[in-house]
Amino acid sequence: MKKNFLPIAINIAGEKILIIGGGQSAWKKIHILKRFGADVEVVALEVCDEIRNSGILYRQKSYEKQDLKGYLMFYSCTNNPDLDRQIAQDGREAGVLVNIHDQPELCQFVSPAIYQQGNIRVAVSSNAEDVFESIRLRNEIKDYLENKNKKQ
Repeated sequence: MKKNFLPIAINIAGEKILIIGGGQSAWKKIHILKRFGADVEVVALEVCDEIRNSGILYRQKSYEKQDLKGYLMFYSCTNNPDLDRQIAQDGREAGVLVNIHDQPELCQFVSPAIYQQGNIRVAVSSNAEDVFESIRLRNEIKDYLENKNKKQ
C-alpha cells in the first residue's frame, strides 16, 4: 500500500524519544528534536563526537528490542537496511512510532522541512517523496516571511 502521511503538529516537549544510531544523521535529528524540548536518548555501537560531547544520554551498545520500552517515538539512523527492517517491526509491535532514516516505506511518520519564526511554524512535506523540493519550498517561505517582516 502506498504511504499517505498526514501532516500534524505534535507536542514533544518533555517526551522521551530514542535515536538508534550514533552518526551524523543521528546528530542532525537530535539537533532538531532538542529545539522542540524533547528528552532525547541514544543507543548506538559507535557515537560521534558531537553526540558524545552534547550532554545527551547515550548507551554505547547493540540495539535490542527492549530498548524501545517507554518511548513515544524513535528514529533509526543505523544505515543498516536489515537491522532497520527489524527495528521497524519491533517498533510497531511495541506501539512506538517508527521513523527509519531515508526509508519512508518503513516509517509510520516522517519529519517535514520546518521553518520557525516566533510562535509561527511552517512545515512543508512531500509525502516523503521529494525531500529536496520540500526544503526548497520551505526556504522560499522563509525568505518571503523574513523579507515581509523587514518591510514592516
